[in-house]
Amino acid sequence: MTEEHTIEELHQAETVQEEKEHNHHNPTAAAMTNHIISNQAILHVKLHQYHWYVKGPNFFSLHEKFENLYDENAKYYDEIAERLIASGVKPASTTEEYTKYGLISESPKDKYLSAEKMVENLVDDYRLTRDLTLRTIRLAKEEDFVLEDTMIEYKNYLDKTIWMLQAFLGQSALEGEDE
Repeated sequence: MTEEHTIEELHQAETVQEEKEHNHHNPTAAAMTNHIISNQAILHVKLHQYHWYVKGPNFFSLHEKFENLYDENAKYYDEIAERLIASGVKPASTTEEYTKYGLISESPKDKYLSAEKMVENLVDDYRLTRDLTLRTIRLAKEEDFVLEDTMIEYKNYLDKTIWMLQAFLGQSALEGEDE
């Protein structure tokens, strides 16, 4: 027989679990993945803003590329969150949680950026998310081999995306990594 719990009791239990998982001295793969999911949610907004407001001689190519990026981002966002659910973990799913766990930012001022600055910002965002993904892969190796495989695929996507955005800027894939 299933016990009935109130919404408040369920949320309180989730909050306790969340605090346990987000121990920064001993992070779990699930906690790291929630940072990634939060970054993806913020990136979704940012990519749409860039798609709508990009200007200049590269408008057509970047307008289309930003659309491709937010479509690909949505695919991984859903796939990774569903992997957490399948393993019994609750992924971040609210704006409040995305703001709390996201490590990238977006701003209404970004609509005024040059096309090149938009691309530079995206390189930084993808690199930060890639670094979180690498850490998640290491943790998942011990905890969840399916999550590990999912994150390896995602890291490959991030590497390719960084390379392409860097090529647009006339730079090599790894140029600027140490900055």
